[in-house]
Amino acid sequence: MLNSKIFANEIDEKIKNYILKNPEVIIQSLQSFEKKKEEEKKIENSKNIDSFKNKIFDSESLYEGEKLSNKVIVEFFDYNCSYCKRAHLDLKKILKKYDDVKVIYKNFPILSDNSLELAKYAVAISEIDQTKFIKFHNFILTNKGQINKDVLSNLMDDLGIDQDNIQKRITNEEISLKLKNDYDLANNLGLRGTPAFIIGNEIIFGYIGYEEILSKLDQQ
Repeated sequence: MLNSKIFANEIDEKIKNYILKNPEVIIQSLQSFEKKKEEEKKIENSKNIDSFKNKIFDSESLYEGEKLSNKVIVEFFDYNCSYCKRAHLDLKKILKKYDDVKVIYKNFPILSDNSLELAKYAVAISEIDQTKFIKFHNFILTNKGQINKDVLSNLMDDLGIDQDNIQKRITNEEISLKLKNDYDLANNLGLRGTPAFIIGNEIIFGYIGYEEILSKLDQQ
């Protein structure tokens, strides 16, 4: 028994000395482990996209661009997210440059009550007029000031939307249900923040720039 313990200690000491002399072994091991975890996560994300593809690419989703395009970018966003505002500029640049791209917008209002209210407006306006939704969406995500009730009221007037009508619509249970569906979808996909993108069979967490979005899109 004593000999076995001595032998085990000797093996442990040899392993320790080897690692001390060859620290790159640990680095390589960690890199291999991280790569394996990334591959596993990609496979899991791809399966999730396939499982929820009908909800992800729902034809009634908020969108901009070519409706029937096969080149699709799905963005989960919050109207008060600063990185979503940055991403919006990149997406607009892509939509302006390429006429065969469709961007699907999924509300994920997690930052504030104001985010939720703006999301309700977005859905309600899209039900009235798709073009007016796009103008609303662009205004909110490019506006640098606080979006308060006065700003919203003036915006509704500019868009030619009846104030009483929109107030009734945003309190409609169907609007809340649509937002809940997007929220539940985000949770099912494992999203924890905004922005997040789905391009092809890949989920991208966090902000990515114009060039990287294009690169992912070209792989579709």
